[in-house]
Amino acid sequence: MKRLSESTFSSRERKTQDKRSLNFKSTTSVKAWVSISKLKAIKKGLLTLHTLELMAQNIYKFQITKKPTELNRQLIAAMCNEMTHYQDFQVRLFEFGFKPGILRWMYWIVGFVFGFCLRLLGKKAILKTGIWVETKAVQHYAELLSSIDWDEDSRRIIEKDQSDEYGHINRWKNLLESN
Repeated sequence: MKRLSESTFSSRERKTQDKRSLNFKSTTSVKAWVSISKLKAIKKGLLTLHTLELMAQNIYKFQITKKPTELNRQLIAAMCNEMTHYQDFQVRLFEFGFKPGILRWMYWIVGFVFGFCLRLLGKKAILKTGIWVETKAVQHYAELLSSIDWDEDSRRIIEKDQSDEYGHINRWKNLLESN
């Protein structure tokens, strides 16, 4: 088996690796001075956000039909956005040395059931439930932001993702009004 040397990687790949390792080093150094109770709270918050984003992306995924409609285009965009949120929290989990929740598959199933059943109920049900789900997401974000003493990087990511959820609410309200 051929062994990879540093010369195998391009300078761009090495820079990317260096940035990632610096980010990981800064996170692990943060972890070193964080109290156990704060670390437990951060882990619980990240796991909560990670699993809820999995559910959200599945809700949108299973509402999408084969028809080339504006609603489908918006559902695809929302699903992709939720996928980036999911990845944000998964990366933070691993950077802190945590693993995703073992019961996250249940949230996958809940997302599937919500999404598929709403698709059967039609466009109006999809939009009304989308507004409700995203409003709950904004509330969860606000609650977790206020109740946990987050590190600066995690807080920035959570605030960015929360602002995205406001965008989803506005998108679904506009589509519902134009319906």
